Amino acid sequence: MKIGIDARTIFSPQPRGTGRNLFDAYRRIPALRPDWTFHLYHQRPAAACPLICGAAEADQSEESAWPANVALRRIDIPGDRLDLWFQVRLPVAAWRDRLDLLHLPANAVPAWCPVPTVVTVHDLVPLKIADELPPRARDRFRRGVLRAIRTAQHIITPSAATRDELCGEFGVCADRVTVIPWAADRLIAGMSDAASSSAFHAVRRRYELHRPWMLNFSGQTHRKNAAGLLAGFAQLPAEIRAVCDLVLVGCAASEFQAQLAALAQTLGISEHCRFLAFVPHADLPYLLGGARALIMPSLAEGFGLPILDAFACGVPVLTSACSSLPEVAGDAALYCDPASPASIAAGMLQILQRQVATALVERGRQRVQQFTWEATATAMCQVYERCLLETGRLRVPYPLPAGRDERGHATQAAGAGASGRHTATVARGVACH
Repeated sequence: MKIGIDARTIFSPQPRGTGRNLFDAYRRIPALRPDWTFHLYHQRPAAACPLICGAAEADQSEESAWPANVALRRIDIPGDRLDLWFQVRLPVAAWRDRLDLLHLPANAVPAWCPVPTVVTVHDLVPLKIADELPPRARDRFRRGVLRAIRTAQHIITPSAATRDELCGEFGVCADRVTVIPWAADRLIAGMSDAASSSAFHAVRRRYELHRPWMLNFSGQTHRKNAAGLLAGFAQLPAEIRAVCDLVLVGCAASEFQAQLAALAQTLGISEHCRFLAFVPHADLPYLLGGARALIMPSLAEGFGLPILDAFACGVPVLTSACSSLPEVAGDAALYCDPASPASIAAGMLQILQRQVATALVERGRQRVQQFTWEATATAMCQVYERCLLETGRLRVPYPLPAGRDERGHATQAAGAGASGRHTATVARGVACH
């Protein structure tokens, strides 16, 4: 079998959550199907990709960053303004490479594609929050999702919340959707003691973090509720703000960043707020691991990956009681009303209490163990297999790995149960359309 994937986000010079997730998953998936070939289509040379370079450095060679049955396929269109790469070149490459299935991980499917497709729909936030995208971009997003759900053989979502929104908003049959959660970032999860290292102090100096801080990944979108967070921070007692700053990461120089800086000035908290642009991936374990807390009062999310990252490095979390966030955090986080600055402020006051933070850290360490990349990779393989069986390209289901159940978890006979793990059950029957 030949499986293709639109891997452009993996090769981004500034890889964000989706790219890092795909990288972590696709380093595991090929080993589960060693007789299949996986084609990763991209536009940039591997040398320009921080994820590839980081893996190569850790593994001593660039080639060892990928299993032997992975083929990197670069398709370059300089100055591509009409989305020809996605709409034309990628489908043509899929046809020429005789793919059996193409995975499109970014909410959209080309208008024409000669092979069956699986699409990942991460969220419908642009349709829920009016200011998330400009009107024309919002319309394009809606049309893209409509095309995806009409033409894709199967749909993957990272959360039940997104699945339920798809079914409610577009009438998608639930049998066509499989929920496959992500797991913690491999780099962050492997550096739980980052805050005690010499590199941590170097990162503090680099970003001029002279006081303890609470961290927020605000990005450039309204869903992150940075304005509400600043308003909540302003309601903290002055003596608290004097000893604990608020650091917002992902605020590249822009009109949006200028608006946040102006709001902080108006609220009288600019001295205690730091707005950082996109930081190198290698710095994230130190910025997050050294924080007093992760504050994530988002208005809506498709998953909530920073929550798992915080759990993995022993940082307590305050997040919103809405969307997919309780689904990810469970009982291991404090919750607030993202529409209420007073609720956000009350949550920050509570999470800065040592006893509360200690209890949350312990619950977070237990919670993050329920999300593994092995289970994610296994579930993705099962979705691929289901589609191949439905289209007749595969006649016999692939045997389950020894000691694993069909969710990718160790069986009791292998010494571990699947109780409490995140699940992604894939039915073997024919999908409804």
